[in-house]
Amino acid sequence: MLSDVVVDPPNGQRPEQVIIFFHGYGSSGASMAQHVGDLLAPHLQSARLYCPDGPIVLGTDSEGRSYHSWFDVSDVLDDPNCDVVAPRARSAARAAQQYIDDVIRREGISEDRVIIAGFSQGGTMAFYSGLLRTSEVAGVYCLSGGALDRLTDPVSKPPVGLLAGEREHQDYSGYPMAQKTRAQLDAQGFRVDCAVLGGQGHDISPESVKLLAQLTHFLTPKELRPSPPPQNTHKNKSFGPPSP
Repeated sequence: MLSDVVVDPPNGQRPEQVIIFFHGYGSSGASMAQHVGDLLAPHLQSARLYCPDGPIVLGTDSEGRSYHSWFDVSDVLDDPNCDVVAPRARSAARAAQQYIDDVIRREGISEDRVIIAGFSQGGTMAFYSGLLRTSEVAGVYCLSGGALDRLTDPVSKPPVGLLAGEREHQDYSGYPMAQKTRAQLDAQGFRVDCAVLGGQGHDISPESVKLLAQLTHFLTPKELRPSPPPQNTHKNKSFGPPSP
């Protein structure tokens, strides 16, 4: 089973939501727990945050901190190849799904209170593991994920949030990929939202985590929702209730 770092709800109470956040290439669960956890706390007090480590250890630093990957990309770092990445992501999603199932069992929580999220390679993992599950979670949040439009046979149809930075123009994991994937999901009947984050590059920004909090508020059961977060004033599209 994957190792992880867990951040308890800031309000100190039993969690009403669970967010599982997959890190990007060369990062770790501990890094996500600190960075994402700190950014998320002001906007979402009632969620427990799970941050697993990818199964491939790339190395450690002088303080013994390890850096991980979800699947091998060493041969495509300089020239990303979606046709190579997609089958690797699909294969790695099996272990990610086992981890998600274990978290749900540990929490004793229903899947309509679980958000699967991730950044970069972790965004790819969130997308593949969420859409290839036989049972549907509350939602999938994918920030700057790659090879998304290669997943043409989803198993379940949870609501999906696709985000990328305004300065991410690459076809592999930037906003062009998010747009193509949104069109593909729209055609398959998904509820999908796509947002470009103004001025952002390939990064986990405060705005991107605020949108994750808003997605969680909108998609978890109504009777369990805490007070809504502050109104988003970002100039670009943000998550909201479904269109009629």
